[in-house]
Amino acid sequence: MYGKLYIFLFAFIFVYNDRVDGQMKKETLLSEKVAQMMEWTSKRSVIRMNGDKFRRFVRAPPRNYSVIIMFTALQPQRQCGVCRQADEEFQALANSWRYSSAFTNKVFFASVDFDEGSDVFQMLNMNSAPTFLHFPSKGKPRKADTYELQVRGFAAEQLARWVADRTDVQIRIIRPPNYAGPLLLGFLLAGIGGLAYLRRNNLEFLFNKNVWAFSALCFVLIMTSGQMWNHIRGPPYAHKNPSTGQIVSWMQMINLKCFIMHHLNNGNALKMCFRVISTAAVKPSSSPRRTSFSCSMLLLPWEW
Repeated sequence: MYGKLYIFLFAFIFVYNDRVDGQMKKETLLSEKVAQMMEWTSKRSVIRMNGDKFRRFVRAPPRNYSVIIMFTALQPQRQCGVCRQADEEFQALANSWRYSSAFTNKVFFASVDFDEGSDVFQMLNMNSAPTFLHFPSKGKPRKADTYELQVRGFAAEQLARWVADRTDVQIRIIRPPNYAGPLLLGFLLAGIGGLAYLRRNNLEFLFNKNVWAFSALCFVLIMTSGQMWNHIRGPPYAHKNPSTGQIVSWMQMINLKCFIMHHLNNGNALKMCFRVISTAAVKPSSSPRRTSFSCSMLLLPWEW
């Protein structure tokens, strides 16, 4: 009886020690991975990964940290202009997190270039760039862990909101100061002030309805063209499908579309203004309907 008890105790101690050793090895491996990620982050806010690093530090357990990865193609021969713009915004996001007082080892930012990790693209069945994915600390990525680039754009502020939604980490975007806006505003105010000073004895133009009508028309054209949406979301100038070469898509909003809409709206506005002015200036003996028809025929190309 005692022999069986000794055997049971020996087996229990052996299994327990084996589990303890396995847990210690797991914790040691995890601490080494975290230390390596922290070392890379101290040198570069965005860690550059290839296939081996991706499999070891992102896919393989154990892992108690989340990784935000941008899959891109920055080499010149890839001709991906939007990739460079997205990379600048991603760098701004990663730098804001790296130099934040709330920085921890729970979230890391990395990038995988197609020319350095094409096997990763094949592993994830990915055929477009740029793409942003969140790899959580536990479990597999879900649908919400793929950033909706075409809907949100790639502005750093939009990426920060997505990161906060997936990781509960709040990142305040810090950008280097841009003095172009204040300088342009200063020149504009100086020009307006100089014009008002030169014409200080004759300010009737401020009460001219044509001036205000033209200003209102410019404001309406800017708003209806989608330029304010571009200013807020920061979409690229144009997308290019690498497989078909198509520049635009009906599901994507780009700056080029806004320029086209702006010119079309300009044409329609000019057509209406020309029609109204011509009708108002016509002689009483002429037919207003004939004049309006003539103006419409002259400006018919703008309808197309």
